[in-house]
This record gives sequence, structure tokens and C-alpha cells, in this order.
Amino acid sequence: MKISVTSSENLAEYLKGKGVALDMRCNGSGRCGRCRVKLVSGEWQCGGSPAFPPAEVPACRTRLVGGRGIVEVPEPAEAAAPAGMPGFELPVLPSRTVAAVDVGTTTLAAVGIGRDGVEAAAGCFNGQSRYGDNVVARIAYAARPGGVAELQKTVLGSLRRLWDELALSGVDRIAVAGNTVMCALLHGVDPTPIGTYPFRAPVLRFPPRRDLPPFPELLTVPCISGYLGGDVTSGLYAADLRAGEMLVDLGTNCEIVFNTGKGYVGTSAAAGPAFEGAGLRSGMRATPGAIERFFRDGGFSVIGGGAPRGICGSAYIDYLALERAAGRINEFGRFVDPVESCREIAPGVVVGEDDVEQLLKAKAAIGAGIAALENHCGMTAKKLVLAGGFACGLEVENAVAIGMLPAGREIVRIGNSSLTGAAALAADPGLMPELVRLSGLPKELPLAQLADFERRFVNALLLP
Repeated sequence: MKISVTSSENLAEYLKGKGVALDMRCNGSGRCGRCRVKLVSGEWQCGGSPAFPPAEVPACRTRLVGGRGIVEVPEPAEAAAPAGMPGFELPVLPSRTVAAVDVGTTTLAAVGIGRDGVEAAAGCFNGQSRYGDNVVARIAYAARPGGVAELQKTVLGSLRRLWDELALSGVDRIAVAGNTVMCALLHGVDPTPIGTYPFRAPVLRFPPRRDLPPFPELLTVPCISGYLGGDVTSGLYAADLRAGEMLVDLGTNCEIVFNTGKGYVGTSAAAGPAFEGAGLRSGMRATPGAIERFFRDGGFSVIGGGAPRGICGSAYIDYLALERAAGRINEFGRFVDPVESCREIAPGVVVGEDDVEQLLKAKAAIGAGIAALENHCGMTAKKLVLAGGFACGLEVENAVAIGMLPAGREIVRIGNSSLTGAAALAADPGLMPELVRLSGLPKELPLAQLADFERRFVNALLLP
């Protein structure tokens, strides 16, 4: 797609004004490289230095010097729609049509539910991704003048697009679940207190809304704390943890809740966006064209078939496990062949040692978070319940092999438990008191308060 540019403002902002949503997961810092566009003509500057067509540049660091220019926006630079919606449970059916939405930091998943079950489903990326790929970046943007209003407008725009796509009629209500920052921004509440000590959320329970057209009544699953949101409350509802069982919601932030038998304790480990493909040379979300699995015979499978355009998180887990088992990667994540620093998987699809380094940090945060919480509680979890879209496509055996998940445990998956909780609340608003009760169960333990987390994290940076 070629676009004529006549303004000297930041190119990413200019394209945004033209309705072109770029993949801005690093909040325009120039780190992720996902918003690269091709300069076709004109005089340009990138990062303060001249840039001459034809050249590929990050739009967030580029501006037109003067006159008129033309840029070409390649497909990877645009924020594409997700390939599908992770599975979820339908605990109860409503008497009339309702809708439920999982409001994630990266994606939104929605369903319309009637007397006979799911009537429609839709998914899209959270438009807020252009302001950063994690909640910390969103909090930072919210601190700007007008930032909260802009972020609320953006997520409501994404929600309304889903609403239009569902094309439901006679809907009684809609219920949503998400992390605490996403819920606050949806309601227009400033989340910045979550980002500063003592990291307390300004609101955990959100009243019903009837002032956000076109939605009839909007209900919100209650949150637990600043970093344990309504998505975790929904997970507790869906998982129904018994004593000795642990909920692990895998995502950019990995939320962990442990039922010790004497109480519930929870924490949040910042795994970072690597498993969403951010900051990796050929990383991409689980959309058509992404390699989703690697196999022992050297083959791979691609979402939607055809030639691969990149690699998504589940395949990166496979890659680490299989390359380590074959002896082609050492315990430090370095390629054994000394002349290699980057490997081509397919034309234009590569994995570099710097990619492996980022993946090791993500898997170390999850593995160390689980281990540190168990150590704090003085017991190990006999069963792990994995939640979240990333968990749906994960090959558990490989996740264990690289040390992301502990060995010797029963491990089950429950799909998108955030959507499960939202669907249950939409179908039966009388469930709210039970969700409030569940939200009050966990005691949050920040990882910084767990004495051995840092040591465990450093050790977990190695591959077994």
C-alpha cells in the first residue's frame, strides 16, 4: 500500500491520522522495528539523519523534510488481525443473547452467546498496542496530558469494531474481563498509581455502565490488585483450584496464583513481549503466515499454510527445546557452530543469537516466578493449570525441556479463562458476588519481595 505524505510530522503519527494502524508495540521508541516502511520518493530524515529512497525505515523515527513524499507500507508493519480465538468454556447459557469480551493488552476476543450457545465470535488487536506492548508503557502514556482519554477512546474503538463484527441483535448485556490496567483504561480511570509505590490500583470493582453506546449494560469482572486483574479472577472461577494446585496465566505478564490449602497467594512475572514476537528478527503474533510448530525431523507447520513470514511464540519454544536437544545450541543459548550468529529457517525467516537471548529472559521470568512462589510457600504445586491464548498452542513437553515449566507435575490447559469468566457473568449477572469473593482470595506477593527470585532468574537464563 503506497501513501502520499505532505506533512513533516512524525511519520507514524501521520499514517495513524490517515487510518493506517502500524505495529507500534515498543510505543514508538524505535526498539522493535515492527513499524518499518519503505521510502519511495521524497526527502526524509530518520533519527535525525538523512534517509534516501529506496530505504526501509522505522516510521516512528522518520519524518518528511519538505515537499511531498511517498511511502510504501508492507504487510508486516500493519497491525494484522489475530488468526483465531483461543478456546474457552461456556459454563452457563443465558435466557437471552449476551456478549463477552476478553480485553487483553495485545488482543481482544469476543463472543455472542444465546440460548443454544455461541452465536458469533470475533477477535482483533487492541488498538492501544500502538502506545506500547505492555502495561508499563500504557501507564506511562496515561501519565501524559490527555493520555487516559486517548487510551480509553482507542480501546472503546476496538471494542466497537468487535461489536459490529458480532452483528448481534437484542443483546441484553456485555461483560468484560482484563488485567487491572486494561479495565481501568476502559472505564476512563487513571492507572498511574499502579506504576508507582505502593503500586495500588485506584479501583478494583467497576460499577455497571449504561453510558457507553452502543453497548446496553456493561459489566466488568472485578480485579484482585494492581497486577492481578479480572482476567485472573476469571481464571480462578474457571480453574476451581484445589489445595496444592497452581494457576499460571501465560502472557506478556505471567500471573501465578497458588492455592496452598491454607490460602491463596499470587504474583505477576514480567515475561515481556518476546513470546508475542516483539523485538525478534522474524517474530510475529500467531497470525496467518507464522510458523506455529517445529518438529524433530526439521520440519515446521505454518498457520494458514503456504510460505512462512515469521515465527510465533509456540514455535520459538519448540525451536529452543529441539535445537538444544540436538546439540546445536549450548546451555548459554549460543550456537555451537562458531561461525554462526544467525540461522535462516526459510527465505527471509531467521533466528539469531540475540533472539535466543530475549527468549531465555522470557522463559526465565516464568520459570523463576513459579519456583520462587513455591519456595516462599514451602511446598510444590502438584498440578499446574495453564490459561491464556499462548498456552493453547504450547507444546508442554518442550516448555518443560527448556525449564520454563517445572518437570514432574500434572499440567492441564483451560484455554481463554478470562473469556470464560466474562461469558459466565454476561449470562448470569447474579454471579458477581461469587466473582467478588474470588477476587478477595489471593494475597499478592510482588516478586521483589521474594528473596530468592533474582538468583533463580539468573540461573533460569541457562538451558538445561
